[in-house]
Formats: sequence, structure tokens, C-alpha cells
Amino acid sequence: MSNTSARRRAPAADAEPDPLDEREFAAWRGLLRVHTTVTRELDRRMGERHDLPLDAYGVLITLVSAPDGRLTLKQLGVRRNLTASGITRSVDRLAQAGLVERRPNPADGRSAFVTLTRRGLRRLREAQVTHHAIVRELLFARLERDDLAQLGALWEKAMPGAVSSAVWPPSAPDAA
Repeated sequence: MSNTSARRRAPAADAEPDPLDEREFAAWRGLLRVHTTVTRELDRRMGERHDLPLDAYGVLITLVSAPDGRLTLKQLGVRRNLTASGITRSVDRLAQAGLVERRPNPADGRSAFVTLTRRGLRRLREAQVTHHAIVRELLFARLERDDLAQLGALWEKAMPGAVSSAVWPPSAPDAA
């Protein structure tokens, strides 16, 4: 029996369950490759130029866009998709660098607010120049304005709120 015949008779359990069709696979693979390429390069250059890894940049940008410029650790963790220990470690590193500080939450003695320091805001603004340049270089340079509008509309259609929601995920808790 040839290898081809053996493969054709492979048990159903060996077959890929409900595989993506060609268009689905191409869209998924494209999304993953673009995301990986852009985020790796952002992390590399942000680290080299600003000593600010991409995850730290994400925390700072989340804080600067938060109401009153502050969030509890829990809120920050949800918005950054980090576990409680992950966000605590990230905030600890940023606090040691003088970029954020914790302030007691007067409404809840068990929690604290995280806020940007002046130094953190300056560092964020410097890093944003690099961040924006890299995103434009790697993602937007070959796209027309209409392509960008269409891309945003497609993300919104695929996952409502992905573009239009000021807070992500949309169900992120505002209290606690």
C-alpha cells in the first residue's frame, strides 16, 4: 500500500475538525503575521530607544486615556488583559522607574489607584513619537486613506466595539 493510500484511509480522528476555508485561513494568517511583526518590532525599538517595553507603554497609554488619569490595579489589569499578579509586577516596575505611582483609594481602603507621574507622562510622549512612526512604517505605509477607513470598518464589523469603544474590553469594570 502506498503512502498516499494510507493517508487517504487515515482514521477520522486524525482529520482536522471543521477546518478554516481558504479565505478564512488567509485572513487569520494575515492578522497573526501582521500583529506579530508589528508588535515585535514595536517592542524591540521602544526598548532600544526609550527603555520602555511595549507592555509598559501599554500601561502608560491606558492610564493617560483613563478618566481622571487613574485606574485601580484591577481595572488596569482588565484593560491590559493581564492577571492580577501580571499587572502588579508591571506597575511595580513602572513605579520603581518613577513613571507611575500608587495612591490610596479613599472609597476602598483595600485598593489603590495607579496614576502617571510627570516623568511617566514625558516618557510616554517621547515614546509615542517612535510608536506612531513604527505603526505608520510597518502597517499603514502601503495603505491609502480609504483602505484605513475600510480596515477600521472591518474590525468594527468583525468585533463590535473594537474600534468605537473608548474602553476595551467594553465590559471593563469602572468601579472596584
